[in-house]
Amino acid sequence: MIDTVKIFTLINKKTYDIIKNKSNIKCMYNDFKRQVYYEIINDSLKGSYDSSLSVRVDEATRYSLKGYVLEIEGSYHKIVKGHNAFDGFYNIQSITLNLKKLVEDAYNLKLPSLRHWFLQRLDITKSYNLDNQDNVKNYINNFRLLSYPRRNLKFYENECVYVPGGVSTLKIYNKYREFLKNDKSKFNNFNDFDIDGFLNKIQGYVRFECEIKKKKLSKIFLKRYIRINNLDYKIFENVWCDEFMKMLKFDYSKLEKVKDIDSVQRRLNTLYKNTKASVLYAFYLTVKIDGYNKVKSYTTSSTFYRKIKELKYAGIDFSQNFSIVVDENKFIDFNPFNFMEVS
Repeated sequence: MIDTVKIFTLINKKTYDIIKNKSNIKCMYNDFKRQVYYEIINDSLKGSYDSSLSVRVDEATRYSLKGYVLEIEGSYHKIVKGHNAFDGFYNIQSITLNLKKLVEDAYNLKLPSLRHWFLQRLDITKSYNLDNQDNVKNYINNFRLLSYPRRNLKFYENECVYVPGGVSTLKIYNKYREFLKNDKSKFNNFNDFDIDGFLNKIQGYVRFECEIKKKKLSKIFLKRYIRINNLDYKIFENVWCDEFMKMLKFDYSKLEKVKDIDSVQRRLNTLYKNTKASVLYAFYLTVKIDGYNKVKSYTTSSTFYRKIKELKYAGIDFSQNFSIVVDENKFIDFNPFNFMEVS
């Protein structure tokens, strides 16, 4: 799904003056009887959870252009649904046209057509249903030992892992807890929104969010100014996949490797003698529970790399990153790259 976007277009002096001289405007959008309020602000958004629509005008010199520019930033999904957990949008052209219309209606003016709009930032998100909160917490807490070279990874127990960067920012988080923290209070006045039913629906949701920044977009399209009118969602979905695979230290070939408990045990017993297979299986379980780096820290280097090499030879995925630890000897296999996204 596409969440927050930042887009811009060139405007004339008259449009610039109209928007510049108007203060914040409160607006309401009704979508199938869901009354969802949003605010147009002349400032940056507070964060990815913000349901405001940021509308800013400036001189175009900041883009090395002449004239004036209008920037729009926000989540159309949150504006029309009030949440961004599921039932989202995938067409950047449609999103742009709808955001454009909201601004036109708010300021009573006409803005340039779609072919004159450019993309500055775009968030691609996928939510998955892991059935319950315990599974979500256990999955996220696997990342307490995760490392990402040259990035300042931040981990918050039971809540999220957050990896900011210059070309992208990645987040894996507990959608239920994030909604309670940032969005639930906004629905207090909406009698026609089934908040209890909604919370029950998302209580097992884990969300993967990739903010694709301008630097990354320019590298992908080999352009400084990226026109929106012919962009394909699949391009951005591939970036989402590539970025999270780097974060989780996986590649496409590893998706076919053995990774469930029973299959690992069978594979090891097939390739190695009983004693060696049992030792490798115990090592595999330890890595799954304690994490690659922790096991490495208390195991001699020669022993650690020898066992890792033997697991690799057996075609075994020994990382903890796809698994949900239910108890000491039970795991739920979860692979975000081929798991069904909630709709």
